[in-house]
Amino acid sequence: MRKSLINCLKAGVLLCLSHIAAAQEQPAISKTADVHFRREEYAQAAGLYERLLRTREGRRHAHEIKEKLADSYRLFNQYDKATYWYGQLLQENPNDAEARLHYADMLKCLGQYEDAKRQYQQYPDQQRVASRIAGCDSAIKWAASPAPIPLKNETGINTGKNDWGSSWYGNRVVFVSDSVRKNIWYIKGTRRRYGRNNAGYGKLYEAEDTRSGIGYVKDFSAFINNYPFHVGPVCFAPAGDTAYVTVTDPARKVAYDKKEKPVYGTRQLRLLVFVRKNNRWQPPVAFPYNSNDYSLGHAALNESGNILYFTSDMPGGTGGTDIWYCEKQDDNTWGQPRNCGRVINTTDDEAFPVAGSHEMLYYASKGLPGLGGYDVFATTGNRSDWTVPVNLMLPFNSSGDDFCYVPQTLHEGFISSNRPGGMGGDDIYSFSLPPALPELQPLPVPLLRIPLTVDICTYTNTCVYLYNKTRDMGWCYMIAAPSEKITAKLEPNAEYIIRVHYPDHVESLAFDTHNMTGSEPVYKTICPETSGKPVIKKKVRKHPSKHVPKHKKGHPTPRSKRHRR
Repeated sequence: MRKSLINCLKAGVLLCLSHIAAAQEQPAISKTADVHFRREEYAQAAGLYERLLRTREGRRHAHEIKEKLADSYRLFNQYDKATYWYGQLLQENPNDAEARLHYADMLKCLGQYEDAKRQYQQYPDQQRVASRIAGCDSAIKWAASPAPIPLKNETGINTGKNDWGSSWYGNRVVFVSDSVRKNIWYIKGTRRRYGRNNAGYGKLYEAEDTRSGIGYVKDFSAFINNYPFHVGPVCFAPAGDTAYVTVTDPARKVAYDKKEKPVYGTRQLRLLVFVRKNNRWQPPVAFPYNSNDYSLGHAALNESGNILYFTSDMPGGTGGTDIWYCEKQDDNTWGQPRNCGRVINTTDDEAFPVAGSHEMLYYASKGLPGLGGYDVFATTGNRSDWTVPVNLMLPFNSSGDDFCYVPQTLHEGFISSNRPGGMGGDDIYSFSLPPALPELQPLPVPLLRIPLTVDICTYTNTCVYLYNKTRDMGWCYMIAAPSEKITAKLEPNAEYIIRVHYPDHVESLAFDTHNMTGSEPVYKTICPETSGKPVIKKKVRKHPSKHVPKHKKGHPTPRSKRHRR
C-alpha cells in the first residue's frame, strides 16, 4: 500500500513537472519564432509556428500565428503551403483584404489562374490588381498554344538545392549555387545556413560547356568567393578582364533589440568590381554607389561596356526594386545612377537585368502582366529610353519564378527557374530557338520609336492601362499625382486600347499606329468632366520640334525585402 502511494506521488510530481515544462516551453517557442521572423529567417520561423499552433498558447493566438505562418511560407517560395494557410485565414475572416491578395498571388504561382482571377476580382482595390488579372487572362490564352521550344534541364550542374544566374566567361558558364560540391567545402561560409530558406549561402562556380551538355563543376575563384554570405551573380566586361560581383554585405549588422544577437549580412546587397591582371583577380573595389541605406546588385553591361545596368531599391524609384543604370565617363569613372524609367519599371519588383545584343535588355518583373512570380521580359533601347516590354511567354515563363534569361547567341541561351519538375529549388535550363521567333529577335529600332504621351489630370493612385491588342499584352502605369504624364513607346501597325481604372468605373479609348513612322508623337489627354467621368480626346501637336515631356520621378522607397535566396 505504501509503495503504491509512493508511486502515485511520483507520477503526480512528474505530471506536474511536465506541465510546468510545457508552460515554460511555449513562451520560448513563441519568442524564438518571432525572432526568426523579424530576422527574415522564414524557413526556421515557419517550423516553429507550426509547432506553436499545437500548444495551448498557439490555440489562444491562432489567427496571429497563422498570419505569420502564411507570410513565412510565401516569403521563401513555398507556394502550396502558403496557399493553404491564407485559405485558412480567409475562412476565419473573409474580409481580410491582404490575405485575399496573397491567396490569389499564391494560386497564380501554382498555375491555378481561374481560381486566382476569382480571388483578385473580390479584392476591394481593383486598380491594384488590374495587371494581375490581365496576367491570368494572358496565361490562360498562352497555355492553349505554347511555343514549340524545348527547355533542357542542365543536370550536369543542377542539384537538389538552388542553382541559378548563369553568365558566360569564354567557353565556360559561371553560375550561383548554394550546394556543397565535391571537395569545395573550404570556401569560407559555404557550409553555413541561410535562415530564410534553410539552404547554404550561394557561391560562384564554373563549368565547361560541351556538346553533350554542361559539366565538370569547380569553384570559380576561391578569392572571389571568400565572403561569408551570398556571392553572385556575376557579369563580365566584354574583354573578360573585369567582373562585377553581387555580394551580401559581410559588414552589415542589424540588431532588433538589446537581448538579441545582431544579424549579419541580412539582405543588403553590394556590388564589387574585380579586375584581372597577370592571370590573377586583384582585390576588389567597391562600386562607388553602394550604400548602407539600400541594396545594389545584379549588374549587367551593354555590348559596348559603357552602360552598367543594375537592380536597386535606392530612393527615387517607382517602387520595390527597379532597374537603374550608370554611364561610363571620359575618365573611366561611373556617372550618377539614373532610373531606367516607368516603361520597364513598375510599383512592384524588377530585377536580374541581362544585356543582349542589338540593345536588347532582358529582365524579370513581378509588376507587369505575367504567368506568376517573376516573369522574363524583353525590351529594346538604352538608358531610360525603351520600347514597351514583351513577355517571353511559355515556355520561358511559368507559374513560378523565371529570371536570368541569358542569350548565348541570337537563338540559344539559358534561363533560371523554380518551376515544377526541376531537380531542386532553382534550376538552370538551356534552350535552342527555331529560326524565327519574332518576340525574341532584335526588333528594328527605328520602327519601334513611336512615342506616346498621355496627360492625366485625374485622381492619384490611378491605373492607366495600355493594352496592345495586336500582341494581346498590356501594362499598367500607376499615376502618383494629379496632372501627371506617362510616356511609352508604341509599335508600328498595332492596335491599342487605353483604359483608365477609376474607383467606380473604367473608361477606354481605342487607337492604332497604322501608317505611322515614328516622326510624329502620339498625344492623348484624359480629363474628368463635372460628372466625374473622363473625356478622352486627341491633342494636336503644334510644335513638332518640342521635346516629349517625361514623367515625374517616383517617391523614395524603403530598403528592399527581396534577395534571391
